[in-house]
Amino acid sequence: MKLKLKLVLLLLLVGMLVVTGCSPATEEPAEEPAEEVEEEVTDVVSGPTLTMATDEAAMLEGFSADGGWIIIFEGDMSTEEELVLAEGPTNDGELARKVALYTQDADRNVTARFTLTAPSMTVESVNSRIQGGTFAGDVFVNAEGFRLADAVIEGNLYFASQDLLDAFDASEGEVTGMVGLESDAVASATQTVATDEAALLEGFSADGGWIILFEDDMSTDQELVLAEGPTNDGEMARKLALYTQDSDRNVTARFTLTAPKLTVESVDTRIQGGTFAGDVYVNGENFRLVDAVIDGNLYFASQDLMDAFDASEGEVTGDVAVQ
Repeated sequence: MKLKLKLVLLLLLVGMLVVTGCSPATEEPAEEPAEEVEEEVTDVVSGPTLTMATDEAAMLEGFSADGGWIIIFEGDMSTEEELVLAEGPTNDGELARKVALYTQDADRNVTARFTLTAPSMTVESVNSRIQGGTFAGDVFVNAEGFRLADAVIEGNLYFASQDLLDAFDASEGEVTGMVGLESDAVASATQTVATDEAALLEGFSADGGWIILFEDDMSTDQELVLAEGPTNDGEMARKLALYTQDSDRNVTARFTLTAPKLTVESVDTRIQGGTFAGDVYVNGENFRLVDAVIDGNLYFASQDLMDAFDASEGEVTGDVAVQ
């Protein structure tokens, strides 16, 4: 009897194991696909924030569409290139350009001011400003929001439309020439920079600028003729600027131009700030010698021309006479 009971219990145990082994395994719940997360795309300015105008090449790159929105100067600079302040760079995502002709300390006090000299500057970008120093040359504005912030344009300022002109606040800076519409601009160059003899001779011609700027002493074996043709604010005039100056118009250097002879054909001509070494022959009215020296003789074509000359404004080391 006990044997039969043990046999029944053994059969029951085996049956339970068979049933358990045949049961399907418990399946783990399938993972749900991860949600796709959209990456946030931020606006990044493609060009640099600023350009250091350490030399002419860097300065020209800075004025291009690939330059920084701020062009920072650390000294005076000049170029014979006609500058174009291109649209492209941005400040905080907004189109803007700034020609920073100054340095400042940590408290934003201006520590130095500089002069950029060029035949002209054309402003193509909106919200452009020249700040803190002097641009010597004409400026042509073709875009909205132009400002002259604590700065000087030593030349003329022309706007492409009456609306642009009306929006300009002249009280923020100074323009030594005229402020008007581009249609009022004189076709000829405003100034010539006498960087070498070829540029000097071109400047003295009727196609030169009314101002001829010097940056150093210069000499030539050519007999010079200061031709009539260029105008200042629409009036015939010529000026030999034999000096440089700072933003406060203090003379910083004086130069000497040496030539066998200079003949003045244009009315309202002046030699200013330095020395002409050679004889000067005056055939045009209103000749002036302004804080300058003629190291030679000064001859006038008529008595009337000589009588109108104010000898107290400068110095002539030789004779002053009619010839």
